[in-house]
Amino acid sequence: EEGHTLGMHSYSHKFREIYQSTEAFVEDMNRLRDYLYEVTGVDSKIVRFPGGSSNTICEKDVMQNLIAYLAQEDIPYYDWNVSSGDAASGYVSAEQIAKNVLDHVWQFDSVIVLMHDVANKDTTVEALPMIIEEILEAENTVLLPITEDTTPIQHVQAD
Repeated sequence: EEGHTLGMHSYSHKFREIYQSTEAFVEDMNRLRDYLYEVTGVDSKIVRFPGGSSNTICEKDVMQNLIAYLAQEDIPYYDWNVSSGDAASGYVSAEQIAKNVLDHVWQFDSVIVLMHDVANKDTTVEALPMIIEEILEAENTVLLPITEDTTPIQHVQAD
């Protein structure tokens, strides 16, 4: 209702399981898609691969099969070109997260920022006002949801 985009990431987030095969990935994604529809009424058609399309767990041929499957289903996948750094295993302050984003966001015409909204990442939420305010104060900038018109940022392309 506020114009945000609901995308799929993973139901289980168990990399070693979901990246074993196309079938395992599709099963996990469909489980998530069904759940999101049940809870929100939204049929999501956008994916961000756990770890990104360039993750180090999924074998190259399996990732190519997943990319082909998503293309066949007309489901775009998105990676990022700016990382907040909040995926680090230790504590990352809100100030550092904001700095990580704001030091790089100006390098691109279009930006997708990697951030995480899990329970143990409180500082990510604290960093958001700092990031949003600085971006909105800059000339010729706008924050937009991802839509079917958004050009995907993709680390790995289909062969």
